[in-house]
Amino acid sequence: MSKSLNHHLDHLLNDAVKMLSSYQEDLLQEWRFMLQSLKNTNKKSVVVFEFISEFLERFLRSVNEGNVDIYRMLNELQEDWFAYFQRSPEPEALIFHINLLENAAHKVLKSRIAYSSKLHPSVHYLFSKISEVMLFQSEKENHSIWKDAVILFNEWIIRSQNFQESIKNICYGFGYFLPFERCALFKFANKESVGVGLFGHHLNNTEIQAIAEKIANIPVLNQSLVKLKSQGHEMKNFQPIYIPSAAIDLPEKYVENFELTSLVIVPIYVPEEGKIIGGVVLDQGPGKQFTVDTSLFPALMKFGQSSGELLSKFIEADIKKDNLPKKDSISLSPRETEIIKLLADGASTAEAALKLYLSEFTVRDYISSIMKRLNAQNRTEVAVKAIRMGIID
Repeated sequence: MSKSLNHHLDHLLNDAVKMLSSYQEDLLQEWRFMLQSLKNTNKKSVVVFEFISEFLERFLRSVNEGNVDIYRMLNELQEDWFAYFQRSPEPEALIFHINLLENAAHKVLKSRIAYSSKLHPSVHYLFSKISEVMLFQSEKENHSIWKDAVILFNEWIIRSQNFQESIKNICYGFGYFLPFERCALFKFANKESVGVGLFGHHLNNTEIQAIAEKIANIPVLNQSLVKLKSQGHEMKNFQPIYIPSAAIDLPEKYVENFELTSLVIVPIYVPEEGKIIGGVVLDQGPGKQFTVDTSLFPALMKFGQSSGELLSKFIEADIKKDNLPKKDSISLSPRETEIIKLLADGASTAEAALKLYLSEFTVRDYISSIMKRLNAQNRTEVAVKAIRMGIID
């Protein structure tokens, strides 16, 4: 790297440190609040947050005394960690807690500085360096491979100009830059109660886009989402889910149709907003059993975060398939919209009738009319098209 680029990147790090130091009392208060919230949840990995936040507090206070040596700080953080814990940090816990610390920094800056979003890159760079140093203290080769994969993925998806391009590039990138063969991208809708297929890589795309499955029918995923909802906005811990046997955890129709054996579900999320957008399902091909090395999890989490940040820009975009009617061309009554929501939740005709205080005959009549107007062949397609058109969330 040229001296000029080195100097410039060092300048960015110093800018970030000086900003955080300027508002350190607000920042330290936010970190203490987060620490107490973590302790209240009895989270075992709270020691990671406590250790790093206390170290950074000492460092920021030293900045007031004119001592700014970021690389020395990073080296001391490494040394102090090993002296205290006598082991390498667990990647998932480390990334989660560093994300919390960084999110708190962004929150404080947004509250104190006009147009603070322009300053975020330097702060993000600082916390990325901390993460990098902590994750790869003695594994330089793995560090290079892991970081290269993330860089390649980000460079690939950043070219996306719209929602359709982004979902295609994300699916291709997961399958190409990571050791997986097939990839399916899903959006969570209806308050994260339904997973809607968006795109598939090395899969029948029509079949993927026809999927609108209740999350409750996938217990391992449902449990994870329920746990996320119980966590505070800034405390959400988005983790990949490894499923060694799909036959146990997924509906039989998908296991048989796609010949699923082992798979990984990666959350697509925006950590700063505490928002989960959807998920990516990965496997190594039809009928392939495989295990996952936990050293892959940091890359999966970074891929998921990059995907979430990209999709959030396009999430309101037109994601309709070419054969869908335009939303503005269809006028639905509140009753019809309510019926569609119930169908998306998996309600039967009898259940919908009971909830709406209507006869089953009337509900069937409504459904028949809705199917014709949406050009849908069945109830599932009604739900899928309604979600894609933005008729329901």
